[in-house]
Amino acid sequence: MKEKIDYLSTLFVGIDIASRIHVISALDFNQQFFIKMKPVENTQEGAVLLESLIVDVLTANHQFKYVVIGMESTGFYGVHLANFLSSSELLTPFLSVFIASIRRK
Repeated sequence: MKEKIDYLSTLFVGIDIASRIHVISALDFNQQFFIKMKPVENTQEGAVLLESLIVDVLTANHQFKYVVIGMESTGFYGVHLANFLSSSELLTPFLSVFIASIRRK
């Protein structure tokens, strides 16, 4: 049986994917922002920075056991970022890391 997520112990991360600059926000279930509209370049260095921003929030706020990451489905612009984050050794201690690609209709 799959473990249910405790939403009160979850950091929700949203990433607006673009060809050059991604924008990241992170908030808890009560809509308190920990990262708000932070631009990050669509490069390897930007992916590492984005990972460290998320890890910094998770380690500074011990109430978080989980992280859920959602991003737009914008073709190939976010594929490498999704692969990078889903295989991140720094994020694996947070039990479940979900990378969701959201497609707008």
